[in-house]
Amino acid sequence: MCVVFLLSSCCIAQAYGTTFTAENRAPNTPGGMRFNNEIRVAWTVDMLQEVKAFIINTFSLSPEKERDLVPWYLEDFDGAASSSNNEIHVSAGWLDGLAEPGDSSSLKFELQGVMYHEMTHIWQNNLGDYGNDQYFRGVIEGIATWMELVAGFGIDPKVKGGNWYDGYTNTAHFLDWIDSTKTNSFVNQLNQKMGLEQWSNDFFFQLTGTDVDSLWSEYQASS
Repeated sequence: MCVVFLLSSCCIAQAYGTTFTAENRAPNTPGGMRFNNEIRVAWTVDMLQEVKAFIINTFSLSPEKERDLVPWYLEDFDGAASSSNNEIHVSAGWLDGLAEPGDSSSLKFELQGVMYHEMTHIWQNNLGDYGNDQYFRGVIEGIATWMELVAGFGIDPKVKGGNWYDGYTNTAHFLDWIDSTKTNSFVNQLNQKMGLEQWSNDFFFQLTGTDVDSLWSEYQASS
């Protein structure tokens, strides 16, 4: 059951124990005006609920991590989108450039894809040192981008080279390869371990029987 309250520029929805809010704090910018005309707050909170349900199901989080309130803000700042302290911040300028003017379907599609990434950060397990451990940081970002991929929103194609801990697209494709060729539900199991123990690169060996560098070499050879 979902109860939605419409305000002048803010929408609130509650579902499955989490209250979502969406607010346009940049209504006079091109992106803010486009948001009001082509996306709207009610669609945004419905989308956030849909994204959350997919993430919880994909991670098999039972019981799910408690997140009482997740505010979503459209704001006037440089950059794209970010999540911190269970809040999501989206740049109005970045949103304005996601699709051609008037192409609301593409605009919503692109926005929702990125929300799979940002919302994953809110619900994924993260016992590790994001600031100082490049391996842990790469996996955290890779899992979030992998969620976009499995949700069907597409990411950049995989390329040769780089490192398994590059994060984002490079790591996402690597994780997906392990999931499909080595260990079924690998990312799910990896996320579960990341909620029980501090990060270790040995998690790859524990779940697949092969160390991560050997997995990466095999993945590169298969690409």
